[in-house]
Amino acid sequence: MFDWLKTKRRERALAANAIPDDDWAAALHELPFLDHYAPVALSRLRELTTLFLVEKSIVSGATSGEHALEVTPHMRILIAVQASLLLLGRGVSVTDAMRDYDGWENVVVYPGDFPRTQDYEDETGVVHRLNETIAGESWYGGPVLLSWPAVEAGYDESGMALVIHEFAHKIDMLDGDVNGVPPMPNRAAHDAFKAAINAAYVDFCARVDAGEDTAIDPYAAELIDEFFAVTCEVFFAEPELLQLEYPAYFAQLEIYFHIDPIAGAVVAA
Repeated sequence: MFDWLKTKRRERALAANAIPDDDWAAALHELPFLDHYAPVALSRLRELTTLFLVEKSIVSGATSGEHALEVTPHMRILIAVQASLLLLGRGVSVTDAMRDYDGWENVVVYPGDFPRTQDYEDETGVVHRLNETIAGESWYGGPVLLSWPAVEAGYDESGMALVIHEFAHKIDMLDGDVNGVPPMPNRAAHDAFKAAINAAYVDFCARVDAGEDTAIDPYAAELIDEFFAVTCEVFFAEPELLQLEYPAYFAQLEIYFHIDPIAGAVVAA
């Protein structure tokens, strides 16, 4: 009953909150890796983006002071499009696909990189506190945090698609186990995806350790969940590169997301 009511609310929201044509075109203009996507795929992406904007609050993390940031409607749409891209091929309908982002509400946008304090335990059992400055973070069951300059720079300029990266972490968190393997429909699919990502990750780490100047961001070698997030960026923004580097893993991402990013098309399940 609850799912039925949520679906009906989402259907009404789609009808009442259409994104204006000019605003939609302005957002797509800043995302050239979507230029070749088929009209039917972009229409579905627009609906997903609409629902995302209705259901999620995209707010400023700095509302006062010298570095205050105003989050404009264009900024909201640009973030929402990229977040929704990961859901483009998911679900029977757009209302069904949005379930992958249930359970949390906020995207917080900062005027620059922001501090994070993290405790970790080394191999001897000693706990250390790490203070660092980061551009993005996803919390399990909580918000997504983004640095606006990193979002604005875009993939072509910076080689980083920050929104895709952080929402890939959200996808990875769906089963509560952040390990680079999102929830799968059955054991066979899980095992096939895990084997492909593990093989690609081991190879990539060896290349980075050997000092190779890799085309994929070497940050992907940090942890396997970071490998998943970084390669999701590449899968959507520069798919030919990932297909060339790791074709078996690329194929598994196609199966999971139900998208052929090279053709710019949704692939039937």
